[in-house]
Amino acid sequence: MPSDDFDVVVAGHICLDITPKFDGIAGHDIKVFLQPGKLHKVGDAVLSTGGAVSNTGIALSKLGYKVSYMSSVGRDGFGELIIKIMSKYGSVDGFFQNNEIGSSYSVILVIPPEDRIILHSSGCNNYFTSENIRWEIVSSARLFHLGYPSIMQSLFRDDGLELANILKKVKLMGVSTSVDMALTDPDSEAGRIHWHAWFRNVLPHVDFFMPSIEEMLLFLDRKQWQTVREESDDFVEGVPLSVYHEVSQKLLGFGCNAVFLKAGQRGMYLKTAAEDRIREVRVLKKNNVKAWSNRELWGAAYEVENIQSATGAGDSAAAGILAALLRGKSAEETLRWGNCLGYQNLRALDTVSGIGTYGETKALLANLKPVTLDFLEKSWRPTYSIDVWEKIRHIVK
Repeated sequence: MPSDDFDVVVAGHICLDITPKFDGIAGHDIKVFLQPGKLHKVGDAVLSTGGAVSNTGIALSKLGYKVSYMSSVGRDGFGELIIKIMSKYGSVDGFFQNNEIGSSYSVILVIPPEDRIILHSSGCNNYFTSENIRWEIVSSARLFHLGYPSIMQSLFRDDGLELANILKKVKLMGVSTSVDMALTDPDSEAGRIHWHAWFRNVLPHVDFFMPSIEEMLLFLDRKQWQTVREESDDFVEGVPLSVYHEVSQKLLGFGCNAVFLKAGQRGMYLKTAAEDRIREVRVLKKNNVKAWSNRELWGAAYEVENIQSATGAGDSAAAGILAALLRGKSAEETLRWGNCLGYQNLRALDTVSGIGTYGETKALLANLKPVTLDFLEKSWRPTYSIDVWEKIRHIVK
């Protein structure tokens, strides 16, 4: 048994991110810029760990939480570098080194004003299973968070049965669970599986589910996802507000206890289950159960003037959510912390340099300006927090 308990175990996908700096090319037509046969001079590359384990875990560590990392890397140069970097931010005793499969890596092209382009190799992330988990460490934690199963073959194949078994065992240990997703290539193996069956198997063992709205439309309603892609220059702006309610209702029906739908520059939507299910969530304090039950909230994003990169913003938002849960904060404050960590991520080219300490984040929240939620309908009202709104429930007498 470990000598000390952990606040959170962060498991799942990890990689080495290689991000070259492009200087003086903002505004170029990216289709022309990336034509075959051209040579472009670039600046120094930023080498950093990436993926949910790194992005979410390091953010939690910088906020002051005790983190144990559990993932799989190759016994190669990339793997050794990943472990070396991660050892600065918590326990790496949970890393499994694969002797046969190489480490995962990404080459990230950030060319403003376009969204980033990512060239990715999954490596041994595709072979991560329950055998790679240090269960004695998991049993000592309060939260178990797993990220990116949608791009890890061992966790999306067979309708997610391997992941379902992992999460079921974690819950039996009395540890609360959370899962974050990643957008897949719609034409890849993961993009073609029957996700409804996956959700039915996995979500009954998930307390907090925190995907993006684009991921959920792709997985649950590909026709609507395609329509939004074709008709909107910005995917998030093109999703009708009613879709968030419909998607979250479906996900809660599959069995999870709370759904956070990340919506980029619009912020974050939250819908929670009924009180009898919320009462089962160990990490929530007993006096918070009613306040977390049957809620439908929208947390505004915060205005940012100079976005360096959005890589890992969703993972940082997940860290903010987990940090608030570990502190026993309200649903409203949890949304604020999620959006604030997402905001901090945008301030740096890599995924974690912009993240501050707990005290710095708390001070930042007192001064940030929320974006205007002019897309909300009249059925929404402000809460005690100026940057969180609630859907009014109509009670039929």
